[in-house]
Amino acid sequence: MGIEGQLWGLLALFGIAAVVGVLAARDARIQYTIGLVVTGLLVSALGPPIPDPITSEFILLVLLPALIFRDAVTIDARALRANLTPILLLAVVGFCCSIALVAVASRYLFGFSLVVAVLFGAIVMPTDPVSVVAIFEELDVPDRLAVLVEGESLLNDGVAIVVYATVLGVLEAGPLGVDPVRFHGPVELALDVGAGITVAFVGGVLVGGAAGALAAVVVAFADDRPTAVIVSVLTAYGVYLLLYQFGTSGVIGTLAAGFVLGAEDGPADIAPEIHFSIGFAWDLVAVLANTIVFVSIGLITPVDLLVAHAPAIAVTVVLAFLARALVVYPLLELYNWWQATPISRAAQHVVAWSGIHAAVSVALVLDARAQLPTALAEEFTALLFGVAAFTLVVNGTTMSGLVDRLDLSGDDPWRLLYDALVGRLHGVDAALETADSLFSDDEIPESVYIDITAAYRDERTEIVDAIEQLLRTYPALRAHERRRSERRVLQAEHEAIKRVVQRGEIRGDVGESLLADVERELDRVLTDDQSIRGSMPPAKPHWRELLDGVPVDIEVGTEDWSEPDRETSESEGTDGTDGSP
Repeated sequence: MGIEGQLWGLLALFGIAAVVGVLAARDARIQYTIGLVVTGLLVSALGPPIPDPITSEFILLVLLPALIFRDAVTIDARALRANLTPILLLAVVGFCCSIALVAVASRYLFGFSLVVAVLFGAIVMPTDPVSVVAIFEELDVPDRLAVLVEGESLLNDGVAIVVYATVLGVLEAGPLGVDPVRFHGPVELALDVGAGITVAFVGGVLVGGAAGALAAVVVAFADDRPTAVIVSVLTAYGVYLLLYQFGTSGVIGTLAAGFVLGAEDGPADIAPEIHFSIGFAWDLVAVLANTIVFVSIGLITPVDLLVAHAPAIAVTVVLAFLARALVVYPLLELYNWWQATPISRAAQHVVAWSGIHAAVSVALVLDARAQLPTALAEEFTALLFGVAAFTLVVNGTTMSGLVDRLDLSGDDPWRLLYDALVGRLHGVDAALETADSLFSDDEIPESVYIDITAAYRDERTEIVDAIEQLLRTYPALRAHERRRSERRVLQAEHEAIKRVVQRGEIRGDVGESLLADVERELDRVLTDDQSIRGSMPPAKPHWRELLDGVPVDIEVGTEDWSEPDRETSESEGTDGTDGSP
């Protein structure tokens, strides 16, 4: 397929995504990523044929680095460090144990040889955090739970690729129909996998960390937003491709690089507005990458193979759930034995149910098809795509209900009351505005207008008093609402400055500086970085710097942004004999 055919395929893909996006925006019950998969499945089963928009190489070399780096740059560094032990337990120890469980079971259930069974486990068990984390954000689940799920998924993607590459190399070294014990024993296979994981982690962390530190120094030195974005792209793909070329895990290296570059307390003093620009750019890239991945999963799912292998797919789904549950609960309970802040059983249920298998599993099975005999390749394809489709649709759509049932969302009674009051206040204000408009147009009598508005004004007073009482009683709610309001106001301010720059009403360089001031405040609000705000003096806005440089005595505002010797310098500007200018 030529470049023109690929472009038409991508246009069709984004057309599907646009339709799903509109529906998701209009109906909160539709989750965007799950809607993409379901729509893709429907088009694949019922609609016109669309050329396959992605290959395994495209996922592994183009999309995966973008998704990994974006999550690494934007993840809460402090929360990740605080929960690194349970994340490593789940992503390394737990993931390898789940592969072993799947391998042992699949040898007897499907008749796979040892190496093929391990390969199957390495492909089927990697988890994908995208859909679950998006639901978490909507439900306002505890930050620790979101970091656990996201961190585990990011790391086990890297481990999965290492195990897959190691086992595939062993598989290619001997005949498929022969028991692998003859040419590669289980102990030797386990040692090879362990060595591969160790090299991937050590090499990835060293190379990625060094590249991330160098990128941070360059970004801080340049202090320019477009340059920062370009350096971040060079870092993400450079580290990934370099490590991939050497046969180790580019995922681990890209994670380390993004984590170092995105850390607020990193090796270089990067301005907050630069951090904001990097995160914003990668957020957009992630939206495009996720859109391509999830629509494509639906489009390339072989519906006919799913039907033909339906019983085996059902067995595989149960096997994947059991393998994950048999790993998650014991390991997290083991972690709880020596920790002062244990992970609750309710949170463990969510972690176990978050085993959605999507992008990495699909990429690996697409790659494995070229290395396996036709019959085995078809069986792998059916089983893996069946598990991916099932977990995306079933786990994804039921996650919100599970979180609510376990009472893990942020829907506290006082927050629900606050939302109800705010919603009703909007309704009352709209009613009063309509009544005023009708009365001014002489469409309702004055006596009717007075009766209607009197009742609404009394209700409005009661609602406003109740809201203020809630904000005084619950400081956390007040802080949350303040940040939300600040964000909306700052975003409006940002858009207004952009508009006057685009119209040519102010110089572009001045507009860039003014936008940087707003982005600095947006970064503070979005990351809730109150400790830095409280320990450091606020940066002087660009317009105040210009004002201080103008030799005219202008008093603006009540805040003292001046230098300590401002009064002395002013007094020196008067005639000392008579006090006159």
